[in-house]
Amino acid sequence: MQPPSPLTPVQVDSLNRLCRIIKADKSMRKWFHSLENLPSNLRANAIMQITTEMRQNEEDPALIGAVCCISDTDVYNAAVSAVRELER
Repeated sequence: MQPPSPLTPVQVDSLNRLCRIIKADKSMRKWFHSLENLPSNLRANAIMQITTEMRQNEEDPALIGAVCCISDTDVYNAAVSAVRELER
């Protein structure tokens, strides 16, 4: 039996949405992997920058919300694990 997820249902939904996009979109996948080597403060800045660009480009609000969710360390760590699983 798995322990309960520390993520909220909204975070889990955002994580699922984000993983689908990362799997399907090469540029998004490259951007996501570039976050791994950044300290948390610079990672947060990169997330804020891309979400600002996404809003200016009038992209899907649900996707913007999903990207915003990885500002949370628990969600980001879960996303890293999930993306690694997808890439196997």
